[in-house]
Amino acid sequence: MSCIKKHLSDVLKADIAQIQPSSEGAVATQAVRRLHDVADHFPDFLCLLAEPWLAEPVPATTHALLADCARVHLYARILDDAIDENLPVHRQNLLRAQPVLWQACCGLATYHPALTAETTALISETVNAVQHDDAQRQTQHWGQKNHHLLLAPLVLSGNSLAYQTCRAGLSTLITLVQAGDEWRQGVLDTHHVRYDFLTCLPVFLEAQPLANLVQHGWLGAAERIVWESRQLVTVLQS
Repeated sequence: MSCIKKHLSDVLKADIAQIQPSSEGAVATQAVRRLHDVADHFPDFLCLLAEPWLAEPVPATTHALLADCARVHLYARILDDAIDENLPVHRQNLLRAQPVLWQACCGLATYHPALTAETTALISETVNAVQHDDAQRQTQHWGQKNHHLLLAPLVLSGNSLAYQTCRAGLSTLITLVQAGDEWRQGVLDTHHVRYDFLTCLPVFLEAQPLANLVQHGWLGAAERIVWESRQLVTVLQS
């Protein structure tokens, strides 16, 4: 699996070099650093979501699909920065990222043309959840505002029954990882947000969704859900 992670990281770094070829100045340096954070860390998480399809040897078509899913996530980071920061370097990055997004969308459509409606629905869920979470921070939005990450298991599975059974568990995984980001940003310091998250936590740890993940090949995802939950409880208690 280390080979595919390196491949995904290399693909993203090559794309980043095209999107932001220069990093002169503090703002540009910070902007490109955030993009390289995606290249350095996101492949590990993407491989968790694609775990059932990563038994060696991994087909070239799977490599290509995961690279396109990684590009969609890189674009999401660029779009997020352009909206939040709205500085010239971020706007330029958003403009130069358009060919990367176009390449990714074409690749995903070629891999499984019959899933156009389902993949589009994931992006709509993502956009709607971002808007709702911007209006009012709530745990229920944290997984959904990253549902573009479900493109990989959706398309790899062909929207199979196994994927549909495990979709809620995979969304929980995404929610908990996002909750860690929210905590680092101080969002969970707010009493009502913290209470909302802790109220949801027992649901995230229900046995059946975790068992479904293990049964259908997402053992790493199930373990990560438990680990993230423990980490968050520990930091919130302290």
